[in-house]
Amino acid sequence: MMEKKGFVSLFIGNSNSYEELQKYFFVSYTEDGDSIPSKFEKDFGIEYYNEDFREVEFYSQSSNDLRFLLEGFSYSEEIVPEFINICGERLDQEVNSVILLYDFQYDGKVDKANQFKFLGTVQYK
Repeated sequence: MMEKKGFVSLFIGNSNSYEELQKYFFVSYTEDGDSIPSKFEKDFGIEYYNEDFREVEFYSQSSNDLRFLLEGFSYSEEIVPEFINICGERLDQEVNSVILLYDFQYDGKVDKANQFKFLGTVQYK
């Protein structure tokens, strides 16, 4: 189980649009009501996470400035310095999409999938 209170996992990547990014998270259902995992869940081997604790941002301008990319997210004052300690202030690529899963400690078994990449997990409270 990767759900873990007080931790947040960071994923970055590129999307063509906000709509495309939203489709990446779309969970569909069978006629019997069983859920069919989203592309995001399939890409990273995630069986379940609470969608209420997910924050996603699409920027019209790509950037490699981690401080800028994480500005305005919940608990940013706590998590920005922690992620900068792990990744450095400048990423090795420019991205326009950021995904944060709160109360989730991703195990990192898939660190890169298609256009998205897992950067790490930090404690936020």
